[in-house]
Amino acid sequence: MESASLSEHGGSDGADAPRSMDVNGARLAYAEQGQGAPVVFLHGAASDHRMWDRHRAIVGQRYRAIAYSQRYFGTGAWDTSWPPFGVQTHADDLAAFLRGLDAGPVHLVAWSYAGHVALTAALSHPELLRSAFIYEPGVPSYVTDPAELRALGDDLNAMFGPVFGAVQRGDSREALRLLLDGSGQRQGYFDAQPAERQAVNLDNARTMPLLLSQPQPPAITREQLASLKVPVTVAHGELSRPAFSVVSRAAARCIPGQHLVARGATHMWPEEDAPAFCAAVMDLLRDR
Repeated sequence: MESASLSEHGGSDGADAPRSMDVNGARLAYAEQGQGAPVVFLHGAASDHRMWDRHRAIVGQRYRAIAYSQRYFGTGAWDTSWPPFGVQTHADDLAAFLRGLDAGPVHLVAWSYAGHVALTAALSHPELLRSAFIYEPGVPSYVTDPAELRALGDDLNAMFGPVFGAVQRGDSREALRLLLDGSGQRQGYFDAQPAERQAVNLDNARTMPLLLSQPQPPAITREQLASLKVPVTVAHGELSRPAFSVVSRAAARCIPGQHLVARGATHMWPEEDAPAFCAAVMDLLRDR
């Protein structure tokens, strides 16, 4: 059964007041600022709610901007009683977190790994969402074109083969570095990032073995995507590699609604250009 309760909860205007919510037996850290319609940000792999700090500052000028750290992410201790790391666990937590906010349906912004979490929740709990903006979802269960499947498989092997190798050697930090280099599409990408972003990623390097050994995610079909009751915008970078762009294009073809291509961007667009990313999100929110 989904459950959530608030603790250490400050006023909705404070940007940095400590907050947490008890969600299905886990205490999840979150931050928020601003007032108005709630906009919830959901981070991707090897990250946590802190990656959205710049985005909250921008979106929080017009909306109630909220970001939380999903179970197993962040710096908190893990509990052996928790359900396994994976999309279904995180989708169940998302539904409980949104109910715990007690703010009515929210606009949801999700990136990468969190994209499939968002889609799973949208299918199971459409009443909790007013809309969803998903940048490069990461699970290809609805990719069916043979040529796209070949391109996707080749690029996934090229990108994740070294990442799996590092995890098998017990080197989660190197696995993280390879994941970020692959996502940023150049060797040395991670090392070139600002220290504060590296710190967030390194705090979450311990999740790499869990990410790569998680249970099979829910196999969302093309038909299910077409039946979504929530307005969904799928976005991807113009320059993103097939590991991300193939899945995004396939989802966009299935989902009735808007499809955004971020010009000159790769998978790392949300972190590389927070103002442009937020502008795209808020343009859609104004339309709705």
